[in-house]
Amino acid sequence: MKKSFKMTVILITTAVISGCSSSQSAKIPLMDFQAEMEWKAPNPAVGTRPRILFVGNSHTFYNNLTGIFVNIINASGHKSDVNELSTGYYSLKQFADPQEKGGAVLENALTQQKWDFVILQENTSKALSAAASEEMYPSARLLDEKIRAAGGQTVFLMTWAPKDGMKNGFKNEKREEIQSDLASSYMTIAEELDSLLIPAGISFMRCAQEYPDIELWDSDGQHPSPAGSYLAACTAYALIYQESPVDCSYIGALDEEQARKLQLVAAQTVLKQ
Repeated sequence: MKKSFKMTVILITTAVISGCSSSQSAKIPLMDFQAEMEWKAPNPAVGTRPRILFVGNSHTFYNNLTGIFVNIINASGHKSDVNELSTGYYSLKQFADPQEKGGAVLENALTQQKWDFVILQENTSKALSAAASEEMYPSARLLDEKIRAAGGQTVFLMTWAPKDGMKNGFKNEKREEIQSDLASSYMTIAEELDSLLIPAGISFMRCAQEYPDIELWDSDGQHPSPAGSYLAACTAYALIYQESPVDCSYIGALDEEQARKLQLVAAQTVLKQ
């Protein structure tokens, strides 16, 4: 499959499927996704027109997640300058390597421009505990250094487990097991680097438990549905802006009741509101 790179102010969606390979992992305790959790707030707080860069793969560009995020910002009365660099299958290790095509583009973006926030989304298989210490964490540390040098705050976008779970090593693990593993990895590196973390994966689990009628996954069971992307964008907005997305007028193609439920989940997950 041909890979393509995008660097745009308003996201133009490209439909590329992101792969998730299996890996062996240590047993991670199941997380209580309904438990109240504290999430680090931006410091300094978001300004009047923040420059924000999303870096990831198809979990980021599916359904125009970045564009949804921009529309929520606009509808909430704020301004922003949001860009995206994404390609299917990519990992943070590739983005951290200037010899890789995507890594070279990111290197240029971080050395030639100033950013307030750079949002990093890891490949699912690389964020599982078995691979994280060798793949995700070293790459995140390198990227964090570059982001701080560019004047920005590092933000991780915690992704969601596949709808029906996945094979992890030699075992088929349920959605809740995979999400607990992913959450542990993202929370571990975010705490180490004192960075920000958008808990979109936890929002997914909460929503699936509270509103099982809302389909958050695409038909492939891995990528987000339009509702899932909207939930992730609302969660990102709540974390970056420290404001509730509840009653935001932008709801895309969703109906009002469904959008409000997603807004509520995001607000409760991040802000406990």
